[in-house]
Amino acid sequence: MHMTNRRRAKHDRQSPTRRALTALSALGLFVLTVCAASPAGAATPAEVAPVAPSDPPATIIANAANVVPSQRQLAWERLEETAFLHFGVNTYDGREWGTGTEDPNIFQPTGLDTDQWAASLKAAGFKEAILTAKHHDGFLLFPSKYSSFGVASSSWDNHQGDVIKNFTASMHKYGLKVGIYLSPADLHENQPGGRYANGSAYKAVTIPSDSSEITNGVSFHFTSDDYNTYYENTLYELLSRYGSVDELWWDNANPTGRNQPYDFSDWIKMVRALQPNAVIENDGGPDIRWVGNENGYARTSEWSVVPYTGDASTAADSILSVPGGNGASDLGSDALLSQRKSDGTSAWNLLRWSPGECNTTLSANHNWFWHPGDPLRGEAELEDLYYGSVGRNCNQLLDIGPNQQGVIDAPAVSALSQYGKAISSTFSTNLAAGAGVADDTGTSNSTGHAPGLALDGNLDSSWQPAGNTGALVFTLPSTQTFDVISTQEDLNIGQRVESYAVDAWTGGAWNQIATDTVIGQKKLIRLASPVTTSQVRLRITGSRAAPGIAEFGLFRRPAGSSASGTITSAASGRCLDVNGGTTANGTQLQLWDCNGGSNQRWTYTAGKQLTVYGNKCLDASGQGTSPGTAVIIWDCNGQTNQQWNVNSDGTITGAQSGLCLDATGGGTANGTKIDLWTCNGGSNQRWSMN
Repeated sequence: MHMTNRRRAKHDRQSPTRRALTALSALGLFVLTVCAASPAGAATPAEVAPVAPSDPPATIIANAANVVPSQRQLAWERLEETAFLHFGVNTYDGREWGTGTEDPNIFQPTGLDTDQWAASLKAAGFKEAILTAKHHDGFLLFPSKYSSFGVASSSWDNHQGDVIKNFTASMHKYGLKVGIYLSPADLHENQPGGRYANGSAYKAVTIPSDSSEITNGVSFHFTSDDYNTYYENTLYELLSRYGSVDELWWDNANPTGRNQPYDFSDWIKMVRALQPNAVIENDGGPDIRWVGNENGYARTSEWSVVPYTGDASTAADSILSVPGGNGASDLGSDALLSQRKSDGTSAWNLLRWSPGECNTTLSANHNWFWHPGDPLRGEAELEDLYYGSVGRNCNQLLDIGPNQQGVIDAPAVSALSQYGKAISSTFSTNLAAGAGVADDTGTSNSTGHAPGLALDGNLDSSWQPAGNTGALVFTLPSTQTFDVISTQEDLNIGQRVESYAVDAWTGGAWNQIATDTVIGQKKLIRLASPVTTSQVRLRITGSRAAPGIAEFGLFRRPAGSSASGTITSAASGRCLDVNGGTTANGTQLQLWDCNGGSNQRWTYTAGKQLTVYGNKCLDASGQGTSPGTAVIIWDCNGQTNQQWNVNSDGTITGAQSGLCLDATGGGTANGTKIDLWTCNGGSNQRWSMN
């Protein structure tokens, strides 16, 4: 795979003498504020909070509630949707990973139209785009004084081409943010005589090496080997020539198998000095964390506060190893924060705000570069990806590869347009707008955080209950019908909600219509069937500290939309799962940690079927109608044992049997089998689709 391999190919980033990151404040480039515990034990809000070895789990969890994003992180999280544009020599030779030996002259985007890129992306709802200024092959999309392997060596545009110049100008023209991917790996420099892993000694260098390149008097004095010197020079060119850059995207790929340290600490210093508002993405930050998969889905409970081991004084500007790896299912959870070492002390020594970025491709074949005839994902799948990323506190990064002419081709433009229209048509009108908002009986709000602030359209103001739990009642101006619920936390206060529920006033009483776990920047719940009511109640049922609810919304998806997503058990938080990802008829369903896999993605159709893989249905085995009947997958056949009622109380009942979908024996562990059982109101019979 294009991305996953590069993520997992870790390397020794620096020699032992270069592993300590010098505080940037010593260079006068920034001032870092680190949380200090107050006498009461609560942390002062900041991006990083130290953890003392003796801190008990309760203190660590309480302090996590006070970790907040930096201003650059907060601005990035509110973008929500970013496009990834893979473009280069691979576009012309059909490869995904190049060799570094390509003839630069194969790069011939004779119809290059970056305005078309920007217009297409903006129309689809994207707020930012990231371009591969250099992929692993080493081919540069901009003219550089430090390499001949790039656009300047192609006859395209009479050797005067500069894709980065065109790209940044177009993005700025259309009001989109600019991101740059400059691959640390370089297969061209890995060739004989190249600078990559050539064994050169570290020596004092000045960046840029060519003093005529110095911009605004800013230069850097590093101790670097040959390759890092080369990389730093090209990074300087990108950060100083093209106006504002809003994101630097790095990975840890090393397809050579050779040991080439990447001096991330020096690179970060350059970014902070030359583009101080830019966020930096890598597996472990410093600003953005890779979510851990390339299927585009976040965890159902996606925390932005993550524990690490490292130096708290430099953590906001360091790449740190994510505990358990980026794919860990419980990243940021209370259980993870509470881990202890064998001597009983905390397993971590700092907490850091580390929001996730969910990356995947428009290509149905998971190709990152354009390939002729490559099938694309349909609107329904793209919409589901939106709910599985943006709707789960994770920014979406969707890759679209421009074609050989240098434009986004017509099928891709059409797919993006349909997707953008589906999202905008759903979220263009908040059906809760104009509602009266009040604390529920038994709830009071803290000073300055009145109920109406949860519906004022301002993400920097919020309703806050006086305690860790509380409820808010929305009295709608008129009866409304909706099937999407949106909730957003005030991240200036922190990410605090651990569980919540939504009720509708129907039949003279409150009836629960949805439950979910963590919120963060945004949590979207799709209801399996629309709800009609004039009153809605939001109940915060668990939080690390008093939360701030910045915005609440009710929305209606276009007619004909099917509900898709994971089906999560209220009792365990685990997902309805096809064991092992098999497609075999007769496989019994089970509970398993939610992981975004296709074996956990369900669609509720107009015919009341719950489908997986597109052609398999949730099925009561053998047409069974008695308690204990196994629930399996089977080829969809339209029979009544494959029809299900998804009810507003969270139960899923068989249309044929009337029995409830049930986690056997009230089980909550991975591998718990799913069967039919007499409905009894137990939490092991309540489910949510999101």
